[in-house]
Amino acid sequence: MADKRSDKQNQLRPVSALARWHIREYRVLDILSEFLHWFEVILAGISVAFVAIGVIYLTVELFHFRESIEQTNLHTSYEELLSDILLLVVGIELALMLVRRTPESLIEVMFFVVARKMLIKASTFWDLILGVIALAGLFAIRMYLVNRPNKNDHDHNEEEHEPESSETILE
Repeated sequence: MADKRSDKQNQLRPVSALARWHIREYRVLDILSEFLHWFEVILAGISVAFVAIGVIYLTVELFHFRESIEQTNLHTSYEELLSDILLLVVGIELALMLVRRTPESLIEVMFFVVARKMLIKASTFWDLILGVIALAGLFAIRMYLVNRPNKNDHDHNEEEHEPESSETILE
């Protein structure tokens, strides 16, 4: 009988040690996950700081926009201004993506990146076609693959779960 108890205790000890190891592993993963989350928040803060500096730079550039037009042509000056504005928008969306960490945020960043590429850097017809295909693909991904709660779906679900009125219960 004593042998049976000691066998059972010996069998339980490795499981217990294994459980302790899993608990330590989860603690390490939790600490690492928390560290990486705060690292992403810091990166988002750095991105916001650079966007703020960019807004100040853009404001100063707007005051000298007329001089820039006189030195170069309107198209080149406007293209540079638009490029700077879209770069700031991409920076803001990148910061939001790092903080939110959702598929929707990633797709929004990609929208702005592709739009900036199409408006500023596209020089050939094929660049524009590839940009349009990329935007269409992003729209399809957002529409069919990313689960976003729809307001109409929510209202429909509430109607299904409403309690029956007293009139229907009495009938």
